[in-house]
Amino acid sequence: MSYPNLFSPITMRGITFPNRIHRTSMVSGLTTEDGMVTDELIKRYIREAKGGVGGIVVEAAVIISSKSPYNLRISSDEYVPGLTKLVAAMREANKEVKIGVQIMQHLKLAKSGWRQKVEDFKTEELPKIVEDHVAAAKRAMAAGFDFIEIHMAHAYVLSSFLSLCNTRTDGYGGNSLNNRMKLPIEVYKAVRQAVGENFPLGVRINGEDFCIPGSTLAQSTRIAKKFAELGADYISVSAGSRFEDAVTPAEGNPPDPMSGYSGHRMSPMYWWPDGTHVFLAEGIKKAVNEAGYKTPVIVAGKIRDPKHAEEILAEGKADVIGLCRAILCDPDWPIKAKEGRDKEIVKCAACNWCLEADSRYEQVKCVRYPDGYTSAPEPFLPKMAKPGAIKQEQE
Repeated sequence: MSYPNLFSPITMRGITFPNRIHRTSMVSGLTTEDGMVTDELIKRYIREAKGGVGGIVVEAAVIISSKSPYNLRISSDEYVPGLTKLVAAMREANKEVKIGVQIMQHLKLAKSGWRQKVEDFKTEELPKIVEDHVAAAKRAMAAGFDFIEIHMAHAYVLSSFLSLCNTRTDGYGGNSLNNRMKLPIEVYKAVRQAVGENFPLGVRINGEDFCIPGSTLAQSTRIAKKFAELGADYISVSAGSRFEDAVTPAEGNPPDPMSGYSGHRMSPMYWWPDGTHVFLAEGIKKAVNEAGYKTPVIVAGKIRDPKHAEEILAEGKADVIGLCRAILCDPDWPIKAKEGRDKEIVKCAACNWCLEADSRYEQVKCVRYPDGYTSAPEPFLPKMAKPGAIKQEQE
């Protein structure tokens, strides 16, 4: 086998992932307007499950009732049947893949340009955030997911509590990292109690916020060590996507955390080198390991080539490779890599056309798909792909 590290299994609380390729969460825009599972959403995840990935984190599921359109929801029991159907269809397509869901609470936005901030929450409202995460976790278990990921990265509620941008003065913010970690820790502990000791529970954090006055690796290493101490089964490392440096939106549009520098750092564009965030995962893994913990660290951020992914693992810079845009582009990336068919991989252009579609509240597809496709063709080969926004294949 060309990539022995990439295709070695990893076990978390008795659940064995067949390889080290982890499909990180990505919004699809394929639900109904009120967040119900659709046939198109199921089709997308069946296609990805069949491609040989070790674990799939089904897109961020919203845990509160809100008007955010076309986002997958897990905010009430009415969503459980659809999620159950989704998991069953994915498992039928690939009995080895492990299926997880990311649970998250977003900050509310308005077309006037107003955005909710963590400072807007009253202290007495914070227990409700904990309760909503617990309720969502119970629904995820009822739907049959193999693991759960708590979203503590980007521009969402828990990540904004963790960030240096948090200026609360009630013991849940300010200059003290211990204060800023207080609510995320309460959420983690409550969810762990709800799911039990035999169920994998991971967290996704920012390695850097990439904005002023956002958190840096100095803070994220401490955050990671704390969650490793608490027993998190993995730490998925992302970065950026903050409101603090977002471009002022046009009239009648909400602010977009993907529009500024930090947003571009979250999903590195074609002009950034591959493996843009490897240094963040490497720093966090080193800190966690030196503290005496073996918690797996997932790296993500413009990793497009199997050889590069293998090198990251072989050099001990991370334990698992997180792929998002690369799997959206070519779900068969894992199978092709395992079978030595690297040249058949349809390479992500790193153009961010998919993520910009999310910002426009459109269905998220790859610019390289043939016209009319909402999921990658099967089979999908380079000769079938559209050239995309840039000529990455010439590199």
